Amino acid sequence: MRFRRVLLVGLATVLIASCSGDEEPAEDPLTSTSAAPVTTLAESGTESAQQSTTTSTTTTTSTTVPELGYPQYSIISREEADNGDIVVVLLDTETYESLSDLDILNVMSDLVEQYAPVVEAHIVETQAAADALFVEEPTEDQQSALAIGYVARLEEGFRIVYLGPLEDSGVQILGS
Repeated sequence: MRFRRVLLVGLATVLIASCSGDEEPAEDPLTSTSAAPVTTLAESGTESAQQSTTTSTTTTTSTTVPELGYPQYSIISREEADNGDIVVVLLDTETYESLSDLDILNVMSDLVEQYAPVVEAHIVETQAAADALFVEEPTEDQQSALAIGYVARLEEGFRIVYLGPLEDSGVQILGS
């Protein structure tokens, strides 16, 4: 009897230790697994031999795509003027999928706050548009570059005039 009790206590200890999750390797969070359907058949010779049970196990993996913020930009020209600076801003087209008036508002706000004093700003999407900005008599190619790539102008340090592809957005007052 005493031998059985010791044996049962020993088995119980082994079972508890083997059920503990402490010894299992940690799962790699970058690895995903998926299992194929498992079919269980009843033993032959029984009434339910004709029936089968299918269980499917599926594991899904999700990928997080970083959200894009407002467009990144660089100041490619900055000249001092009486009331503030005149800047030309080139947008980094790799940092956005589409461009809206809200995106331009965010860029203008950032520009005025970070690089004060700015009295006039010109935002372009292409270098060709930047090169054609201050040409007195632009060629047809320069006019085309401006029509496509010149998206907004800041006047008097507070009025945003949308141009080119955003022309339908009209005029907006910065800070309102």
